[in-house]
Amino acid sequence: MRNVALFAAGVTALALSSTASATPPTVESVQKFGLCATGKYEGAELLATQPGSAEEKEVLAEFGRRGCGTLDVNAGVLRGSVAEQLFKADFGSIGARPRRDLIEIFTVSTDELAELDENARKRIDYVAFGTCVAASNPEGSTRLLGTPVESPQEKAVLTEMVGNFSSCLAQGERFNFSRADLRGALAEGSYRLALSQSLDEEVVVTGTRDPSKSVACKLQDVAGTRIRRNVCLTEAQWAERSRTTEYGAEAIKRTSMETQEILTTIETRTRFSSGS
Repeated sequence: MRNVALFAAGVTALALSSTASATPPTVESVQKFGLCATGKYEGAELLATQPGSAEEKEVLAEFGRRGCGTLDVNAGVLRGSVAEQLFKADFGSIGARPRRDLIEIFTVSTDELAELDENARKRIDYVAFGTCVAASNPEGSTRLLGTPVESPQEKAVLTEMVGNFSSCLAQGERFNFSRADLRGALAEGSYRLALSQSLDEEVVVTGTRDPSKSVACKLQDVAGTRIRRNVCLTEAQWAERSRTTEYGAEAIKRTSMETQEILTTIETRTRFSSGS
C-alpha cells in the first residue's frame, strides 16, 4: 500500500455559496453517477488520480463509456460522490478498519504542487481542507455523510461544524464553496483520513503552508492492550495533546510528592509520639 501524503496550499476564509462552482447538476444525477461508479465498477481508481490531471479526465470518461453517464459539471463534485460511496462501503466511519485489502489514493509532493496550474492546486486545496476538517471533527464528518444531500439535516450538521473550519484555514486565500463542493471535499478528506488511520505506518495526510494546520497520523499504544494504531490530528491538536500529557505528568508528580510528604509527616509524628 502506498504511503499517503498530500501537501497543499492553505486558505484564510470560507464562504458557503448557493451556487456551484460549475453548472450545477441535479442531486439525483450526481448520486446516480457515484452509485454506478462504485456499484458496477470499483470506482476507487478515480481517487487514485490527482485532481485536475489528464488521468482523472480519462477515468471519468471511462465511467461514462461504461454507462454511468457523462455530466458536464465540476469534476470535484463527481469525485466527492464517488468518495462518499466508497467511504460507506470501505469504512462506514472514521476509525473503522477497512473492509478490503487494497486501497490506493493519490499523492503529491511539494515539488509537483509548484508545477500544477491554479485550478489543480485549488482542487487539491479543497481535499486538504476536507481532510483537516475530518481530523478536527471525525464524528461530525461521519454524520454529515449519513445525511441526504441538500437536506435540512445536512445543513444542520454543516452549521455545527463551522467552528472546525477556522482551524483548517491559513492566511492569504479564500474558498468560495458551494454546499456540493464542501460535501465533496469532506467526503474525499474523510476517506483519506479513514485510510490513514488504518495504516501500520506514521503518515502525513495533508498539510498547508501554515504548519499548524497539517494533519499527521502517529502510531499510539491502545490502553490496556499491546495494539498500536494510528491517531490522526492536526499539528495544533498534537501540540495541545502534548501539553495535556505534560500537565498530567506534572500533576501526578505533585500528587506523589504531596503523598510522600504526608507519609513522612505521619511517620515523624508517630515516632515522636512513641519516643515521648
